[in-house]
Amino acid sequence: MSASEGLRRGRLTIRTRLTLLYGAMLLTFGTVLIAILYTLMWFVPSYNLAAATSVQVTAVEAERARPVQPSGPSGASEAVAITSKQDVLSVLLQLSVAALVAMTLIAFLLGWLIAGRILSPVHRMTRSAGVIAGPTLHKRIRLRGPRDEFTDLADTIDTMLDRLHASFQAQERFAANAAHELRTPLATTRTMLQVARAHPEDHDVGALTSKLLKTNERSITTVESLLTLSRADHGIDAAQPVDLAKAAADAVEQVRQEAADRRIDVRSDLRPVVVDGDADLLHHLLINLLHNAVRHNEAEGTARLEVSAQEDSAVITMTNSGEVISPELAERLFEPFHRKRSRTQATGHGLGLTLVRAIAHSHHGTVGGTPNPEGGLTVTVVLPAAGSAPPQP
Repeated sequence: MSASEGLRRGRLTIRTRLTLLYGAMLLTFGTVLIAILYTLMWFVPSYNLAAATSVQVTAVEAERARPVQPSGPSGASEAVAITSKQDVLSVLLQLSVAALVAMTLIAFLLGWLIAGRILSPVHRMTRSAGVIAGPTLHKRIRLRGPRDEFTDLADTIDTMLDRLHASFQAQERFAANAAHELRTPLATTRTMLQVARAHPEDHDVGALTSKLLKTNERSITTVESLLTLSRADHGIDAAQPVDLAKAAADAVEQVRQEAADRRIDVRSDLRPVVVDGDADLLHHLLINLLHNAVRHNEAEGTARLEVSAQEDSAVITMTNSGEVISPELAERLFEPFHRKRSRTQATGHGLGLTLVRAIAHSHHGTVGGTPNPEGGLTVTVVLPAAGSAPPQP
């Protein structure tokens, strides 16, 4: 953008402002220098111009006696006669001001060129950002040149764009999966109702009601999980001390009947530890860990929940038996709607470990899953203990 374009828009460009700054600084310093020099020339030297005056008079009379000869382009010869202290200071001031004006003009010109050279990476980043702001986020700035503040800024913007791109892709996948998960039970319900209406004599009302209730519960569970996930993503408004061991004990009791129905042996080792957080969200975290361990297990399998304190952290470890899984699959299990499909059936809505990760992150914690060599998965959640400073992002 040129200076005229900036002025037409009612503001000065950075290049113009830098140019004015360079010129104004030189003009200010030059003015101060002239003032100091003028003051020193006024008070410090001792002026004795009597001899110079007589010599000047003699020279003038001799000059008048000579014939006039053209000199210079104008044909006139000019001389500055200094006969007093005031003449010296006047000539000094005139020449200094003329030199200052010339140097100021040169400073404005050089300032304009230097500012343009310095700000050229910014213009390249602006053009690249304009392209990136289009329909896709694939393009990057990738500013080349020596390592300086501009290349660091460009690299930081590229890193931010990479994260935004990944986040947008994850959101698109999440929205598509959520729509699919919510559409499937609704379509199933509609089909059952249409068939029952077309052939009412072939359907038992009790059996149909039971199927509809089961399908409806699946939809409700999915919606509640989505709401909890949204709440976790928005962070915690007011953290309160939460006894993690007590919350874990309550969660174990809540899933014990389901575990017994599935013939899963649930054990726990709960050590006292307090964290600052949202009690309801932490309850969801523990419940989803237990549900994942119970529902993705094998008959006569085991599940073990441990809560302990390590230095300034609270550590939750959930270990369960089951099929042997790969490290890649263990990582994908934390993605939304990604189910571990067993040999017999697929259970759950695919949001359990996603909720665990979101809630852990909302409490400034970390979560990871490690496959067990003999089968199953070990999920470890690390949360800052009460009173400890959360890790810096």
